Amino acid sequence: MTDLTTACRVLSPDPRREDRRADLRTERDFAHAIARTLSWMWRQWRRREIIRTLDKVDDRLLRDVGIDRGGIEEFVDALMVRRR
Repeated sequence: MTDLTTACRVLSPDPRREDRRADLRTERDFAHAIARTLSWMWRQWRRREIIRTLDKVDDRLLRDVGIDRGGIEEFVDALMVRRR
């Protein structure tokens, strides 16, 4: 009797188990989407903060570093891409 029960379990998967697996996948996908959204929000906030800080810096100091006032956003974008 034990062999027959084991064979039935192996041959026919439990539909409840498949439902639980689908639920777990959905929860993981949802959590992953939330994490990606929060990460994107953090990067955008950090980008704006860096731009705001560099806008406060003197033009001469920016030139010494090699950044043109009009190129601050491009510099910050390149910096953010490199940090990923």
